[in-house]
Amino acid sequence: MAAGISAVTQPHMVADAIAQTLKAWGVRWAFGIPGNDVLETVRACEEQGIAFVLGKSEPSCAFMADAVYQLTGKPAVLITALGPGISNAMSGIAGAQQERSAMVVLCGEMATRQMGIYNHQAFDHVALARPVVKYAETLNPKRAAQQLAKALDIALEHPAGPVFLNLPADANREAAGDQQVKSPARRAPVVLTAAAAAKLQAALSCATRPLALAGRGALLHSAPAAFKRFVEAWRMPFLTTYKAKGIADDRHPLCAGSVGLSPVVDAENLKLIGEADCLVLAGFDPIELRDAWLDAWPESLQVVTIDWAALNHRIFPLGEEALGDVPSILEQLLPDGRDGSRAAWPERSIAAHRSRVAQIVRPRSPAIGISPAALFAALSARATPEWIMTVDVGAHRILANHVIECRVPGQLMQSNGLGCMGYSVPAAIAAQLVHPDRPVVAMLGDGCMLMTQGELALAQERALPMVVVVLNDASLSLIKLKQSKMKHAARAVDFGVPDFAMVARGFGARGIRVECIEEFDAALAEAVASRRFTLIDALVDSSEYWDQM
Repeated sequence: MAAGISAVTQPHMVADAIAQTLKAWGVRWAFGIPGNDVLETVRACEEQGIAFVLGKSEPSCAFMADAVYQLTGKPAVLITALGPGISNAMSGIAGAQQERSAMVVLCGEMATRQMGIYNHQAFDHVALARPVVKYAETLNPKRAAQQLAKALDIALEHPAGPVFLNLPADANREAAGDQQVKSPARRAPVVLTAAAAAKLQAALSCATRPLALAGRGALLHSAPAAFKRFVEAWRMPFLTTYKAKGIADDRHPLCAGSVGLSPVVDAENLKLIGEADCLVLAGFDPIELRDAWLDAWPESLQVVTIDWAALNHRIFPLGEEALGDVPSILEQLLPDGRDGSRAAWPERSIAAHRSRVAQIVRPRSPAIGISPAALFAALSARATPEWIMTVDVGAHRILANHVIECRVPGQLMQSNGLGCMGYSVPAAIAAQLVHPDRPVVAMLGDGCMLMTQGELALAQERALPMVVVVLNDASLSLIKLKQSKMKHAARAVDFGVPDFAMVARGFGARGIRVECIEEFDAALAEAVASRRFTLIDALVDSSEYWDQM
């Protein structure tokens, strides 16, 4: 029970039935900025032990809820006020849809007695939400627990995503009557028949250069451990999407790196795929990939797709689909000992591929400031498996994914479906709330920091010992790079930035400005060790991005 909240004194209301159902699903966190139309929702959640976190902007609150699911596998709640509250939150809700994150959006609404006449802050919330959620309806107060259970079932069905309930203020305050709290659905794992598994095993045994591609779906439940056993048993090299980094340690000899956004690096990745005679796709969702992956391999290439459910896309050929419980299917497809489990790729092939990518993303020697690649290399060298890192959107994120070596699954959190700026700091706040004893480091560009710096106040209010690293080059470097490649002059990409270290001190954090890699490395080590909220304002030279991307 949150501090200052007494035992339940209100009659059992619909809001209580909602909160009790959320608790039954393991929900622990709610985020938002309340209006008077959602006060019963906030009260009921807190009385059920669901902590309400007051954010500073609605998109940031949605990003926090998204991150909780990524970290725990349990949905979190976004509570928004009517009108501007829900409209402000839409980028974060759309992000959850494209990041495959289960989230429950509980939106306040005017009382039913005012509907159709009163028009202040009034528009159709359900119509607004419907394009970017898996389920959107107005609450039926007579079946609130049952309807929420249905919404949660939909939210958690693969691919996971947000669901939306519109809560008229008077319906939320109605007596709940004898509504029964519904439990999560219980489903037996779906696996391959023995014949189907044997057929796919035989196909894999015939491949001489098989290659695995792992995506976000392969991080769910116990799939990472099963995936690692699978590739080791077959001695199969693997590539990952950005969000699947660390599914097996990035330093693993079979790891060939990450795919998805850098045209220069992906040219090497697609060459490697062109050498393969069989692809195994494990939870490999194309929502993380740019358009170069359209028709990335021919229909004639043997492909085995292993996933929780059909994604029904035609981005690239999927071959034979094995759908169901991914870890169990991976176990079913382990070599039987008579065939397979032999090295087939040329001994130095994967090492040579990694070397070519490392040459692309190597640190350059800037005339002034810090090489972004050197910054990420220094951070990667200090990171331990206990660290949680978040990275925002821009050129720095693409580079970070090819330089930072993740040691465990999901160690580098990011928005790589919608790719929404402003994600890193809210995600880091959520990570530090969920894991208060682990080091959390957020990395972001100056444009993203300007967008989301209000959340620094939340980090200080909660005494979160997170470290924020701002790569400061006073521009939107990725857009400037694209302008350059289009032979355009730089327009609308350069801007003035404040002294972020001074801004951080204004929020009560420790603020440090660094201008060389040695200063950054020392500041990072001290900040992580201090267990004190710290912002490092790193002056970087963005010129190396032009060769890396």
